[in-house]
Amino acid sequence: MFFKTLAGIAFIGLAAGGALAETKLDMTNEYEPNSIHGQGDQFFADKVAELSGNDVIITLHLGGALGFKSKDNLDAVADGVVPIADTLGGVLAGSDPIFLVSSLPFMAANVEEARELYLAAKPAYAAFFEKNGQILLYASPWPPSGLWAQKPVDTPSALSGLKMRTYDANGTRTLIEAGASPIQLSWADVVPQLATGGIEGVLTSAEGGVNAKFWEHLSHFTEINYALPLNFVHMNRDAFDDLDEAGRTAILEAAAAADARNWEALGARVEGNYASLKENGVVIAEEISPELQAHLGAAASAVIAEWRKKTGEAGEAILSSYGAKIGRNF
Repeated sequence: MFFKTLAGIAFIGLAAGGALAETKLDMTNEYEPNSIHGQGDQFFADKVAELSGNDVIITLHLGGALGFKSKDNLDAVADGVVPIADTLGGVLAGSDPIFLVSSLPFMAANVEEARELYLAAKPAYAAFFEKNGQILLYASPWPPSGLWAQKPVDTPSALSGLKMRTYDANGTRTLIEAGASPIQLSWADVVPQLATGGIEGVLTSAEGGVNAKFWEHLSHFTEINYALPLNFVHMNRDAFDDLDEAGRTAILEAAAAADARNWEALGARVEGNYASLKENGVVIAEEISPELQAHLGAAASAVIAEWRKKTGEAGEAILSSYGAKIGRNF
């Protein structure tokens, strides 16, 4: 039986109406309310309430308000401390390197390809969460990652020795290969490190820069279309099973709606982010030199080869399925 805590599930009897009950579920996310993931999760929570007739209420705690970072979420949900979490995929790679596939450098050239890569890997993701006493509800993409810095990053030499924040092992390894000095940090630690000079740049999307007002610290964003990494929304299996059939149906239907909504919103989101950056004086480089492109491509090759070695047959199956969908061989 799922361990119900104050931060978990509460049942409130409605005596006047007989046996009716309201189920309350907490959900944690370390990203800001205005982020693509914060807004997507709010859509999900609202949809659950709508579809369940307010019998299931999800209280969303954004900005890490419950004290959890993405690296804490897998254990927190497994232990029933919080029933639902939104987690950056890269932090799950320590448990299974499959979660690095969405951030393999230059593997997906656009939103459509990123979606196909997700669908190819989805059975492996779902199996991982089931093994850990959870279910995968949906995944949400980040807009394409680029390079934030206080100067243009348009040549290999501009990367040399640059102290860059990365969000997972793939980014760290790629930037090491490219000659930078990367460090992997949780999102909550990025702005404090920028403010104190602990880092000089950030590998993330224009979206991330808008959410955290990077223009207060950095002046340039270089679009390299590095990757479109994923966040995963996962739920404690016992908490899900404790719901009645109508509640479970509401959760799954809302999750499917949130999944579709988040992918469809990505294109317009990028346009809006670029407009915000320009309004705040950020210089956006939408093209990079062939020299830098070749330099990053060489760095990426080593990272992809290392991932394939780690994941073996499971990784090859994903790349084979993905390649067949987009007409490429890997």
